[in-house]
Amino acid sequence: MPELKIVSRIDAKQVRSLVWSDGDLVDWVGGGTRFELRGRIIPRPVYYPFRFDAACSSPTGEYAVIYERLGTKGLLLRRGEILREIDRSFYHANAYEFPVCFAQLKSGREVLIHCPCEYNQIDIDDAETGERITKITDRKPIDCFHSRLSVDVSGKFLLSAGWVWHPFDVICLFRLETAIVDPHSLDDLKEFPSQPTETGTACFCGSDRLLIATSDESLNDGELGENEIGPNSICLWDIPNAKILSQTKLSEPAGTLMPINEEYAVGFYKHPKIISLRTGEIIHRMEELNSGLQTSSIIHHIAQVPIMAVDAQFKRFAIASDSEIVVVNVETQR
Repeated sequence: MPELKIVSRIDAKQVRSLVWSDGDLVDWVGGGTRFELRGRIIPRPVYYPFRFDAACSSPTGEYAVIYERLGTKGLLLRRGEILREIDRSFYHANAYEFPVCFAQLKSGREVLIHCPCEYNQIDIDDAETGERITKITDRKPIDCFHSRLSVDVSGKFLLSAGWVWHPFDVICLFRLETAIVDPHSLDDLKEFPSQPTETGTACFCGSDRLLIATSDESLNDGELGENEIGPNSICLWDIPNAKILSQTKLSEPAGTLMPINEEYAVGFYKHPKIISLRTGEIIHRMEELNSGLQTSSIIHHIAQVPIMAVDAQFKRFAIASDSEIVVVNVETQR
């Protein structure tokens, strides 16, 4: 049975962002300060005089974006040097998270995925040149506020965990290779069926699974239909076969998720905890760490989300406080 174990405490003040990089942690908003897990800190070389408060990096680590979570402005960096500015629509930008992530295509080309034109239109750019790969004139995107973009480890699928008006959290799933060839595929919802229940959080569990947590909001007051996810539940979804593999009620909100395997996951609502995907029960808690109250892409109404970096591949995460960075591993009891 897995448990959470603190493996490193790094004395660090005024941390502004965290991403994993070759086993270390980097604060790109803080200019590129590198934190080695054994405690050595390589100071930041750059200062960005703006309200940036979050970052993400490309699969190779060559590129990074720093951005304002509840703003419209971002900077694309290459090895810490500014390549260009990026933007998103102002429309409700002060309410929900800036949509941006990277992916690496089979050719090795790294691309930036974001919403530079409209809140509801996902576009894909060449990270180095800025070439708009999805540039066509007859896009008719669905009316969805895309957010919390992510790509699975194989680079096959793109996930958006955003919302639709009124507001109601939804997820959208796309095939990345198809989107490169036919950008119209980014404008429909055929890869994941619409759900009667608000899907507040989702992430990939490997390449062909989605891990989904729902809220208590539902459009369906009756019994669930086939492959419908219920309220206050955590669900494992089989992408290729478009069906539920497991579903159970949650004993409390899950928040942001990090999969451990197909039986357990870490939830970050209030504090890190291990959730059983079979029973919905909490089997281990780390109440001494504050991991915030986020359960949606809409975060303007909650306290500032703590700075975190999640590394699902190596089953670890880091959380920054005012005085230190705490690194936690998921370990299996023997």
